[in-house]
Amino acid sequence: MRYVLLICLTCTIAVAQNPIIDSLRNQLTKLPVDSNRVKTMHELATNLWWNGYDSLARQTLYQAMRVAKQVKYPAGDIRARLALARIEADYLSDTKSAHAQLDTAQQMAVAGHDLSLQGQVFLRRAQLYENIMDKLPEARTLLEKALQKFQQAHDQKWEAQAYNELAVMKMGEGNYVAAINLWLNARRLQESIKDWKGLRSTLPNLGMVYIKLRRYNEAMTCFTEAEKVANRLNDNMVRSFIVMRKAEILEKEGKYAPALALYLKQVKAYSEPYQPSSLARVYGSIGRMYIELKQFDKALTYSQLAHDIYRKTVEKTQEALEHTAQANFGKIYLALKQYERVIPYAQEGLAWTKDVKEMRPERAEYERQLAEAYDHLGQPARALQYFKSYKAEADTMLNEEAMQKATVASMTYDFEKKQQGVRLKQAQQEARIQSLENDKLEQTTNFLIALLVGIIGILGYVFWSNRQLKNKNEELSQKNAEIEAALYRGQTLERKRVASELHDSVASKVSALKWRFEAFDTSLFDTAQHREHARLLDHMGEVYEDIRAISHNLMPEILEKQGLQAALIKLTDTLNVQNRTRFQLEVDQSGEDVRGNTAYDLYTITLELVNNILKHAKARQAGISLARQNGFLMLTVQDDGQGMLTGKNQDGFGTQNIKSRLERLGGTYLVSSPAQGGTLINVQIPIAA
Repeated sequence: MRYVLLICLTCTIAVAQNPIIDSLRNQLTKLPVDSNRVKTMHELATNLWWNGYDSLARQTLYQAMRVAKQVKYPAGDIRARLALARIEADYLSDTKSAHAQLDTAQQMAVAGHDLSLQGQVFLRRAQLYENIMDKLPEARTLLEKALQKFQQAHDQKWEAQAYNELAVMKMGEGNYVAAINLWLNARRLQESIKDWKGLRSTLPNLGMVYIKLRRYNEAMTCFTEAEKVANRLNDNMVRSFIVMRKAEILEKEGKYAPALALYLKQVKAYSEPYQPSSLARVYGSIGRMYIELKQFDKALTYSQLAHDIYRKTVEKTQEALEHTAQANFGKIYLALKQYERVIPYAQEGLAWTKDVKEMRPERAEYERQLAEAYDHLGQPARALQYFKSYKAEADTMLNEEAMQKATVASMTYDFEKKQQGVRLKQAQQEARIQSLENDKLEQTTNFLIALLVGIIGILGYVFWSNRQLKNKNEELSQKNAEIEAALYRGQTLERKRVASELHDSVASKVSALKWRFEAFDTSLFDTAQHREHARLLDHMGEVYEDIRAISHNLMPEILEKQGLQAALIKLTDTLNVQNRTRFQLEVDQSGEDVRGNTAYDLYTITLELVNNILKHAKARQAGISLARQNGFLMLTVQDDGQGMLTGKNQDGFGTQNIKSRLERLGGTYLVSSPAQGGTLINVQIPIAA
């Protein structure tokens, strides 16, 4: 009893140091027993939970339930039960009681005809299932039901929360584009209604998915904004989460020592007050850092701590595993060359992740460990089996995002080919006009020469006529240049118009169609219909993202505003995120001032050559360089792929496209196959110094 009192006293002193919690407690001393008192108790419990005082939060919620029943305030009773279930989702130590609370809350919400509270019950139950592998499909269905209820109730706050949870599921599946779209939807709703409590989870989660895509600048921007919200709410939970994510960025950048320092800092944050689930995860991360630093004894110690704490927290009936620690064990024993000890850990982890789409990264790691262990144990057949599975998983994860981008690139390429056809016809018409003018000039010149031979006195007239013709040619050249410039401006405006139409009209219609599908009443659907409905919604979301990407690629804004050099830098960055071929760029400030039609033609030529590499070369490395030399702008594109195939048509539409652009620019190009393999293409155009 003395020990319990000591713990309570310590917690009370620590909590009193939090001004928001202290203020809410003072309010409770002055409030009568009514619905406002229940609401204040909810607010107090939420802040206690945010700051790690889960036991005190539970006590406050039970008190809120008793007061709500006393004052006949069923909504307050329901919200307290929902909050208890949410806290339990972090532990999974007594899920039976949590489900019982949700069952009661559901009955009360239905009896009160409160659609929003019914949706909240679905959402909280889904959160209980999100960390249980065989319950993930049910969690997804519950979230879709919750979203439908919130939309019917016109509850934007909870609609945004449903988007948040669905985005977490999408990120687990590796569908980062869909996850970002859902989180941005949530963010727009939350910012429009100033829902700071909702933004406390949306902003950090959005930063986390940017980490997955290695977009660290965007991630840090989200975390900076999330810190502002956390400071506004005095939310230590979000602050700790952000520190963990910053450590993750350092880890991905290979800065293991500073990452380890941040992870070790979080041990204290999760120990006082005690947060076992978070503490288990940070111990696993520390173990992972010690593996990278070759300190395997410490790595094993922290990984075992992570495993033990997690298993003590989660009730034995729950099918859950701390995969960070589980994967660490395999890595450690591989490094120590204790291959027999790798196999049971990796096989156990693999069994937990079987057929679970959200666990593909973990499954791939276990398969890699088994392949390496069996190879060292002299069992090549088993090693090959697991290596093939590992490669299939790894390649799938690597290519899924690239496939979406490749679809957009293909559609943009087809559109550009149609535009090239229009420009080709215009060029042919201009050539015919020029030919007629040249014929007329030749006839006039011949006539004047004949007159010159016959009549010396006409020399002055001939001289004058030639000057007139020369001036006319100069005017024609100037007009042609003006026509070409006007054509480029017109094409630019048309591309912008088409991009705007795609974005503002087609995209909005697809979005509206998606909203109407989401608004369907699916309560009578069977499982197959639910699955088809969800699949249609996913496809609509992908179509929406594709249209947005196409509208951007029709006329890259960076090419128009910053010139060719900046556009090539951004193109290379994008290619290195989306494709297996690694592109390197050397520009040396050569394209800073290249703009207008020249920049657009060279950029399009580069896209054509890059597209050929991605489609045909099977290259691992490729290079793009831009340099000025002797009055020429030199563009070089090289790869280490399979080179030019003999007998293959080398004069396709892409080559004709490049030739027509170079003819307009007065440039040339040369294709060669270096001795070391691959293909080398040199393009040069005359340009002013």
